[in-house]
Amino acid sequence: MLTELLTSIDPKIIESINEMDLGIESENCNREVNQLLQKTVLVGGKRLRPMLTQLMGAFFGKNVDELKPFARAIELVHAASLAHDDVIDNATSRRGVPSINIAGSNKKAILAGDYLLADVIVSLTNTGHLRLVKEMSLVIQDLAEGEWIQSDACESREYTKETIQKIAKLKTASVMSWCCLAPACMSDLSDNIVEYARSFGSHLGLAFQMMDDTLDFSGQSKKDHLLDLKNGVVNSVVYEWFSMKEEVFTKFKDGEDILNLVGEENLENAVSVVQKQAFWHLEQAKNVLSIMKEELPLEVQNSEVHKNSIRPIELIIDYMGGRKF
Repeated sequence: MLTELLTSIDPKIIESINEMDLGIESENCNREVNQLLQKTVLVGGKRLRPMLTQLMGAFFGKNVDELKPFARAIELVHAASLAHDDVIDNATSRRGVPSINIAGSNKKAILAGDYLLADVIVSLTNTGHLRLVKEMSLVIQDLAEGEWIQSDACESREYTKETIQKIAKLKTASVMSWCCLAPACMSDLSDNIVEYARSFGSHLGLAFQMMDDTLDFSGQSKKDHLLDLKNGVVNSVVYEWFSMKEEVFTKFKDGEDILNLVGEENLENAVSVVQKQAFWHLEQAKNVLSIMKEELPLEVQNSEVHKNSIRPIELIIDYMGGRKF
């Protein structure tokens, strides 16, 4: 499916993603900071977020070059969140290489992540799109709040479905929402379309996080296997599993080690429940995409760049739904 997706995308977009310069733009940046980032959180990755930003830009009739600063910005914010997450999660590897806290130190990982965020705000300010500077600042705020809520839940062990959904919305959906609303904002489209774009990205992000939670039990991911469990984090799959075994959930709340509690029985059922929830969000995303198509100005609807973007966006939705357990 990934091959079909990549071959459907305008080669100019693929080229812009492959050649994206993720080096820190500031002349004042310490060379060691940049080197640490380049060999850890900026290594590899599918670069789904900048790709989505470029495709949504095409959907709204914008060309590749206009979107480059914004595609770069969201990838750097994502990288900064990874740097911070690796410290919080006590990670040892990411994408098959030592995580940034191992390659450097916890202190350096936090400082490098902070530097990335500052670089993003400066770079976006230089584009002149101040509304997007505000929107990105809100994303960074959401990321911090989501991590805080997750940390509190880990310590208190008081998890609810609403808590898990809020964490996913703040930590994942907010980022993908920006990928979709940024091109709409810079295209001077109506506030209605901007909000539809925000909603589209939010549904994609929630589905992405849910499917990612199922992968934590597959051993197929290049991140630390069962890292959430090792850190005492109850993700959507574990919560659904606990819901099927209330007596075990009680033991967890009473302080027992989660690694000693979660077993194979009913695990596939819990994964299936989460997958169905993810598929619902993907259906909502498809519905919002249809509404946006109808409400775009006719000159955008009739443009070739818009028409060529529709199939790849549909395939991204299918790709997210195909991240199997």
